[in-house]
Amino acid sequence: MSEISKKTTAAFAQAYQDNNKQTALQRSVVKNGITASAENVSAKVNNVPVFSVDVTTGKVSNQKQSGRCWMFAALNTFRHKMLNDFNLKEFELSQNHTFFWDKYEKANYFYENILATANEPLTSRKVAFLLQTPQQDGGQWDMIVSIFQKYGVVPKTVMPESSNSSNSRDLNNYLNKKLRKDAVALRQLVAEGKTAEDIQTAKEAMLEDIYRFLATSLGTPPETFDFEYRDEDKNYHIDRNLTPQSFYEKYVGVDLDDYVSIINAPTADKPYNQSYTVEMLGNVVGGKEVKYLNVDMPTFKKLAIAQLEQGESV
Repeated sequence: MSEISKKTTAAFAQAYQDNNKQTALQRSVVKNGITASAENVSAKVNNVPVFSVDVTTGKVSNQKQSGRCWMFAALNTFRHKMLNDFNLKEFELSQNHTFFWDKYEKANYFYENILATANEPLTSRKVAFLLQTPQQDGGQWDMIVSIFQKYGVVPKTVMPESSNSSNSRDLNNYLNKKLRKDAVALRQLVAEGKTAEDIQTAKEAMLEDIYRFLATSLGTPPETFDFEYRDEDKNYHIDRNLTPQSFYEKYVGVDLDDYVSIINAPTADKPYNQSYTVEMLGNVVGGKEVKYLNVDMPTFKKLAIAQLEQGESV
């Protein structure tokens, strides 16, 4: 190994100062920042955001300081459909409701993976992976399908945003500390040779703690509710005593099994037209396995355009 000599650095500095273009760029970047200075006005002129195929989407929904982009994307797809089907002006589905059940299920998914790896040492890559981040906000299409199929959806007015769903850092921090603590206890039960019944009882007590923590942080998900709204023509509507599942069936009505997640991963180890998964990636035990269908870019674009032409967002 060789160190950086002062002579070498001095040569770099002199070459920089002698380059008028570089010093002009320096003044711009120091004053305005890297991103603003790199803006290409010609690119903006040549890429006007007007499209031959477009979908009416309504106002932008805001995930704020959380990692729920996948959740918002799926719920917005349903929202766009409802805006058209029921002549609504402004409407959102509850992201907080879906967030609650995703966290709850991810806790159980983590516990089950901890039990499945309980006989492996703490230094194993799988155990280290699980404990590094027991759960987080992100997810995949098949994971959101599992939540919708099990728990349905509700209007945002029924379970509005909370401080902890809009800014999830503290919730994730404390939840992961709790999950790591529980992981130690579950591994200890296995090491002591406890029965499956004893372990299940302990896990259910842990899940009750998780439910209580989530309900305190996010609010309690409704079991039944009334759906009230006025359409664009100012007509009043009310539908009483709905469940999240019956609301989904009546007002969303999308057969989620008709959709698959496609990717374009042009790597030698992933041939096209095959499905792939990731070990230990999921949320609902017994839910849909996370899978991706790998296709080439022309096929990817063709499928995206076809979906847009059907009036569905992508």
